[in-house]
Amino acid sequence: MTWSNYKKGITSLDPTELKTIEIVAQLVQRRIELKLTQTDLATKTGLKQAAISRLESEKAIPRLDTLERVTRALDLELALVKEDKTVYEIDKMSN
Repeated sequence: MTWSNYKKGITSLDPTELKTIEIVAQLVQRRIELKLTQTDLATKTGLKQAAISRLESEKAIPRLDTLERVTRALDLELALVKEDKTVYEIDKMSN
């Protein structure tokens, strides 16, 4: 594949697809930092290794509960962040 073809593919992604790629890349990076294999992560989450592989290869859009299980197993948490980068706290929702 030439660089120009690769670049066209990257720029043709919509913002949602780019955000998904960014999230998945962060999860993979964290798994590697923790020196976990996909099998290790699958064991910690109760998912199958194939599900972790699909998530990491971006072949499927993960469900929210799957993301939650994976992030928790990686000692992370899901958070909503406003566009100005401030964290939207759940406690504010009950007011």
